[in-house]
Amino acid sequence: MIRRRTTADEHGDPDGHRALEALYAAHADRVRAYLLHRTDRETAQDILSETFVLAWRKSGSVPDDALPWLLASARRLLANRVRSDQRHRALTERMAAMADRAGAEEIGDAVGTRTEVAAALSALSEQDRETLLLSAWYGLTARQAAAVLGCTTTAFAVRLHRARKRFRAALTRAEQEQPVPVAHPHPHPRFAQQESA
Repeated sequence: MIRRRTTADEHGDPDGHRALEALYAAHADRVRAYLLHRTDRETAQDILSETFVLAWRKSGSVPDDALPWLLASARRLLANRVRSDQRHRALTERMAAMADRAGAEEIGDAVGTRTEVAAALSALSEQDRETLLLSAWYGLTARQAAAVLGCTTTAFAVRLHRARKRFRAALTRAEQEQPVPVAHPHPHPRFAQQESA
């Protein structure tokens, strides 16, 4: 097993901590400015922190001329964050669209409005969203989905059960947080059908 360098690791090497503090003092402002030209203030601060955590963990790889290394690391970390956010938004939009489809109840045996479904999905972990997506959106069997996720069929079935349970709870919360609609003279066709049934 390869163990990472411990020059400035969690065992608390004072020299390593001092070196990191010096690195931060020397370059944090420029790395922050670099990030602020590319993203919002909150994300910039998050990525700045992640950049210096990475420098701490890889202290043996940081060159003497550290600024280019720090900027390159910040750039990669930001790109990863952007890709992750884009995947999350795309997944949320696709899953929310299912509220308009006949099979939407398969997600959590509950149907809400697009907004409520989107809010409920956003509240779930990435693993729960992926589990629901594989089952409800792509229509994979438990065996197929388990192969995608690299787990057993039984483990996937357990994940799916838990994800559906958490989705139902999140959907209930989302429905409760929605403002009470004002009575409308022309009800939604779905509700009109239910009333006439």
